[in-house]
Amino acid sequence: MNHIHRTPAFSPLIAALILASCCGLPMTSVFAQDSTQTTPQVPPTAPKAITIPEAMRANLKTQSVAIQFSQNLPITQGMVSISAAASNQASSQVSAPTDGQVIGDLPQLGQTVQAGQTLFELASAGLADLQAQWSMAQAKASLAQQSSSRDQSLFADGLIAKKRLEESRSMAQSAAAELSAASARLKLAGVTASSRNLSSNLAVRAPISGVVTQRKIMPGERVSMGQALLEITASADQWWLMAVPPAKAPMAGQQATLHIVGCPEPAPVRLIDLTVDPMSQLVTLRAEPALACASLRPGQMTNASLWVQQVEPVIALPIGAITELDNQPQVFVQRGESYFLVPVQLRGEFDGMAYVLGDFQPKDRVITHGMSRLKAIVLGMGGE
Repeated sequence: MNHIHRTPAFSPLIAALILASCCGLPMTSVFAQDSTQTTPQVPPTAPKAITIPEAMRANLKTQSVAIQFSQNLPITQGMVSISAAASNQASSQVSAPTDGQVIGDLPQLGQTVQAGQTLFELASAGLADLQAQWSMAQAKASLAQQSSSRDQSLFADGLIAKKRLEESRSMAQSAAAELSAASARLKLAGVTASSRNLSSNLAVRAPISGVVTQRKIMPGERVSMGQALLEITASADQWWLMAVPPAKAPMAGQQATLHIVGCPEPAPVRLIDLTVDPMSQLVTLRAEPALACASLRPGQMTNASLWVQQVEPVIALPIGAITELDNQPQVFVQRGESYFLVPVQLRGEFDGMAYVLGDFQPKDRVITHGMSRLKAIVLGMGGE
């Protein structure tokens, strides 16, 4: 996965990787450089206090929310593919254990199943024959063993010849071999000892826990022994794969996570493929959630956002609180009884929230409603 390709366009990435390798740093913490970190930031302008006439204060009717400091910043959004494991090979094929006809409902694509769970049943005349053969072999073996034991006692008492004892022993051994062969044929057909005399319907069970990713049969279809019926992909070890531009990949040592709406927790980015796709010019991030997200299945595509941890916190506020003044994004802030206009630098946005930099104070409250009156005062209009 982590193969180094010497591409001049991405030499800083390779240099960082080589430096990390020489210094004994873990490969999973070596990431490409983030362009948002290399772009010089213009220092924010000091907030401007807004002079509000006393007669207008009662009519402002503003609503506000407290600002939130965040160490994590959404960098980009994109499609992710869900893999069962890092190798993407954790799957098991379900084959027909004997000839027969599919009866009952079949599991649906994407359905989660547990190891040992009955997936469907096969009605098989051949299975009934195998069970009958096993029953006859069992009865014959039991009778032969009883005869051998009886002859052993008779021989010990001197009542029969040794030749008869050897014949009875030979018959018991032959009957035991036939029973063993009959048992093997039943086992090959997928029948367990506890179900041999139940019915001629054979329960086909899931070999592993996972998600049904392929279904090659229909209800009522006749199948042959060994025919591929279903494929189940294990979902206990879930990986999320997201392709991003190298400039958007996290920096060396920077913690990053992928967020998918509907999943209980984000997945930390563990690995990054160093090979840049020649067609898309993207690199692939690989994230592993602590617990597999139950709403996702291997092979699925869904939308996710990439978040990285910042050294300096950013401010999270409703995106609707940002207004445009003097060709710059700004927000109205309430500090006690005073109002200020704070210029901001937009760093990212996600799910209705904007992540900005600006000259904020811990107890600031951002105005979310009633901004039009404040804006009118700033522009010298005297209100709405």
